[in-house]
Amino acid sequence: MRPVWTALLVCIVAVVAVLGLQLAAVTVLVGWRGPIELERDGLATLLVGVPASSLALIAIALLAGGRPASATLRLRPRRIPGGGLGILVLGTLALSQALESLTILLGMGPGPALDWIARTMAAAPPMVVLLAVLVVGLLAPIGEELFFRGYLQTRLRRVWSPGPAILVAALAFGLIHGELVHGVLAFGIGLYLGLMTERAESVVPAVICHAANNTASVILSAWLGSPESQGVNAAILLVTAPVVVGAIWSMNGLTRPRTAGL
Repeated sequence: MRPVWTALLVCIVAVVAVLGLQLAAVTVLVGWRGPIELERDGLATLLVGVPASSLALIAIALLAGGRPASATLRLRPRRIPGGGLGILVLGTLALSQALESLTILLGMGPGPALDWIARTMAAAPPMVVLLAVLVVGLLAPIGEELFFRGYLQTRLRRVWSPGPAILVAALAFGLIHGELVHGVLAFGIGLYLGLMTERAESVVPAVICHAANNTASVILSAWLGSPESQGVNAAILLVTAPVVVGAIWSMNGLTRPRTAGL
């Protein structure tokens, strides 16, 4: 069980580092701009906090994972036949929207964190939205997938079967988001990405799908926002649910046949 306790200890260190660096980044921002207000300075807070936490996760994953990182973090690229990657990306987008619509139908709403991000993006000029795409849409998924699926899930798999390893990594991924609704949504996406990583034996597809989802979320928040109508969200849920099921089923084709003795 030693790899499990080591991985969980590293996870705690990562959480402390992420929170600490986010606080340090905001402190520097306050020192530069003076007292900040979330409504007025939300975008600046987001654009300094996310890189700090993402770079911390990347550094911790690389340091704790050891070498070669291509093996210890499952960074080897995986050739996915046909339009398989497109199906996985579409499934990620569908799952994200299905979970968000479900929370609205259940009366939970998108949650304060996602609502704040949506308002912040809606008020941002185009060039700043582009910067948010680079930071939130690309950098954050790299850091989160390298740590939670590349490091944590891989270490847990040394001792546990796939199910518990995927579950605990997804739970840690949800908890680090620090807010109930956002955490629940992240947990659901984490289960999907964890299964994908396990089937592909690579974290690369999960990074791509996560980046596509975050990028779409930033752009849609800036241009459209989230639908609030119960009827519209019910229809979205009915449409996206089969897409998610189909994408999960397609993951069966990612499993590599194992050579005897390996």
